[in-house]
Amino acid sequence: MDFVLKNTIYAKIKKFITEQPARAEIIYWIFFVLALASKCIYFQFGSLANAGEPIFSAGNITMFFSTLAILLVIVAITLLIFNKYRLYVLLVYDILLTILFMADTNFFRYYYNALPIPIIYQVNFGVVNSVQQSITSLFQPKDVFYFLDFPFMVFGLIMLVKTKRPKLQLRKKFSYIGVLAAVGLSILCTTYFTSGAYSLPNNNSYIIRNLGVLFFHYNDAKSFVKNTVFTSEEVEPEEKAKVDEYYKNKEKTPSNYRGVAKGKNLIMVQMEAMQQFVINKKINGWEITPNLNKLIKESMYFDNFYYQVAGGNTSDAEFLTNTSMYPAYEGAVYHIYPENTYYTLPKAMSAMGYQTYVLHAFEPTFWNRQEMYKAIGYDKFLSGNDFIKDDFAGWDGTTLSDASFFRQSLEKIDTSKPFYSFLITLSSHHPFTAFADYEFDDFDVGEYEGTYMGNYLKAAHYADSCLGQFIDDLKKRGLYDNSLLVLYGDHSAVPKMESEDLYELVGQEYSDYTWQHLQKVPLIIHCSGFKNGEVIHTIGGEIDVSPTIANLMGFDLKHAFGKDLLNTEKGYVIRRDGTIVTDEYTYISSTKKVYRTSDGEELDYELYKKDIESRLNELAVSDIILTKDLFKNYTIPESEK
Repeated sequence: MDFVLKNTIYAKIKKFITEQPARAEIIYWIFFVLALASKCIYFQFGSLANAGEPIFSAGNITMFFSTLAILLVIVAITLLIFNKYRLYVLLVYDILLTILFMADTNFFRYYYNALPIPIIYQVNFGVVNSVQQSITSLFQPKDVFYFLDFPFMVFGLIMLVKTKRPKLQLRKKFSYIGVLAAVGLSILCTTYFTSGAYSLPNNNSYIIRNLGVLFFHYNDAKSFVKNTVFTSEEVEPEEKAKVDEYYKNKEKTPSNYRGVAKGKNLIMVQMEAMQQFVINKKINGWEITPNLNKLIKESMYFDNFYYQVAGGNTSDAEFLTNTSMYPAYEGAVYHIYPENTYYTLPKAMSAMGYQTYVLHAFEPTFWNRQEMYKAIGYDKFLSGNDFIKDDFAGWDGTTLSDASFFRQSLEKIDTSKPFYSFLITLSSHHPFTAFADYEFDDFDVGEYEGTYMGNYLKAAHYADSCLGQFIDDLKKRGLYDNSLLVLYGDHSAVPKMESEDLYELVGQEYSDYTWQHLQKVPLIIHCSGFKNGEVIHTIGGEIDVSPTIANLMGFDLKHAFGKDLLNTEKGYVIRRDGTIVTDEYTYISSTKKVYRTSDGEELDYELYKKDIESRLNELAVSDIILTKDLFKNYTIPESEK
C-alpha cells in the first residue's frame, strides 16, 4: 500500500512538473523563500534573541517582514545574474545560509551576538580546534530543523532540471526582477525606519532583535567594507575635535586613598567565567566559593561590578582592565589592532621600575596574544609553552590545572624585585563538562547534578579551591601583605539558553531587566591594612580597574576612559553593546527601554534620552582612538573640569 501510495504521489508530482514546468518552478522559488524565512525565525527564538517578547510584538513583526524583504531582494538578484543555473544557485544559497545560521545560533547562545565578519575573518583551524568542545556543546537536537528542507530542495531540483522549462523572456524576466526588488526594498525601508534602527546603527543586539539576522549580516557587511576599504587611516578634524572635547570635559575626581599601595607589588588575577551570583552563595549547605568569601572579609569587595566584553571575550577583559579602553565594536582587538599604540597599566608600572609579567597556560597564538602583549607593554609573556603539563583539570580535560598554574607561576616570577603579574586562569572555561563526574569531599550540587548549572558550580568551586591555595602560597612567601591583590571575573558563564536553573538558584524571574543585572562579576581588591571587609556598592565595570589601581599605587592614567571606583560620586557602567546601568536608571540597548535601577520599574525613555546619548558618546570616542590608532601621535589635553 505504502509503495503504491508513494508511486502515486511521485507520479502526480512528475506529471505536474512535466505539464506545468513554469508553475512548478515558481512553487520551488516560493518554497526556497519560506524555508529560509523559517530558518531566520528559528534563529530568533532558538537562540533566545527575542526571548521575553510576545509572538506578535512590534519587534517580531518588523523582524519577519525585514527578513522576507531581504529574501525577495536575493531572489531578484539571482534572477538578474543567473539564468541557466539559477536553480542550482538557489540550492547553494540554501546550504551556505544554513551553515551561517547554524554558526550564528551557537555563537549567539554564548556571546549574545550573531557571527560578525571580523570574527569569521579571524578564524583559523588552530583556534577552532582549541575551542571545539565549547562550540559543539552549544548544539541542540532541535537544531536539526535547519536541515529539514534539504531533501525537498534536492528532490525539487532533480525533477525540475530533468524537465524542459521555457526560457524566461527578457521583458518578463525584468518585470519579475523589478517587482520583486521594488516590493523587497520598499518593505525593507519601511521596517528599517519603523524599527528605529537608523538611530542605533552600531547596536547589533537591537538590529538582530528588531530586523533579524539577515539584516544584521547585510549591515555587518556594509560596515566591514566601509571600515576596511573606504576608511582612511588619517584622523579627520571633526574626529580629533570629538576626542579633544571628551578629555577636556572629563571630570577630575578626588584623590582619596592616593598611594596607599605605593611600593607594593601588584598581583592581578583574571578569573575565567567567574560570575558574581556564586559569591557568598550556598548549595545544599555548602559554600560554592568558600575561599573567595573568606578573602572578601579581609578585602574590598565591589558587588555592582559588570563585565564589558564584546567579540573578544576573555581577551577583551584583559584589554579593558589593562588599557581602560573599550574593546572593538566587532571582532577582537587582539586580532585587529595588535600594532596600535596604547597607554597601558603595564607600561606605567614599567616606567616606575616594576618588572611586568603576563601568564596564561595556553597556546601563545590563541587570540594573537604573543603579538598583542607586546603592544600592551609586558616585559615577559609566559604561555603554555613555558609550563610543565603535570596536572590537568577543567575545560577539555587536557589543559593545565589552575592549581599547577598558580604554583608554577610563583616559581617563575622574580619576587626579589618589584613586579606586576597578571595571571589568567583557565580551568573553569566553558563548557564545564570536564567537571561532570568530578567529586569533591566538601561540595555537593544536589539537584543540579548532571546539569549545565551543576557542572558550572563544580567548575567555580574547583577554581575557588585553587585560588585558596594560591593565597596560602602568597602568605607563605611573604607576598600577601606586601602586594596589592586584585581579582575579578572576566565574563559570563551561563548563557540565556541555560538560564532556567540560574533564575531558580537566585530566586528571580526572567526579564530583560533581571537578566542585565545578572551580568555581574566579582571584583576583590586586597591591600593590607586598608578598608578590609568593606563591601562597596558603586556601579562600575572592567574599564574602571586600572584607574582604581593607579590611584592606590600613586600615579595617574590620563588616557583612561574608566573611573576610580573609590573616588567617584556617581556609579555607572557602559557595556560594549550600548547598555547602560547607573545609580538611577538601567538602559537596555537591545530594546531601547529604560528601567529604574532600584526596582526594575519601566521609565519613560524620552526623559533619559539626552543622558543616554551623552554616555554613549564615550564608546564613539574610544572607537575613534582604536580604529585610527590615535594615541600614536596624540597628546591628551588637560581636563577643564
